[in-house]
Amino acid sequence: MGYRSEVVLAVAEKVMPQFLATMAKSPETRRLCFQDHCDMVKDYAGKGNILFRWSSIKWYEGYEEIDALSNFMDWCDADTKDLDDGYQFARVGEDHDDIIYRGHGFPDICLSTAVCY
Repeated sequence: MGYRSEVVLAVAEKVMPQFLATMAKSPETRRLCFQDHCDMVKDYAGKGNILFRWSSIKWYEGYEEIDALSNFMDWCDADTKDLDDGYQFARVGEDHDDIIYRGHGFPDICLSTAVCY
């Protein structure tokens, strides 16, 4: 079965050319974002933006499509580009302390925790 995560990635119009270049280089990444059990919201929080949401996904480093998206976010985060407001990424794993939150582009994307009993 494997370790599963809940993942959201929002991409702003201003970094869409680089995002599409990432898609062009990797068929696996295109499949992940546009075909494989992904909820997609076009024009999310503004024209030209896209939000992707995956539920119960195996989000592992070393998978081509995951690494390509991580490289895209690294590109946005590079000091010379100052584009970390061009995306927002949130991943919550099965373990209570397994959380990754990157980017600053969409302040309405946030994490919440709850106690279940």
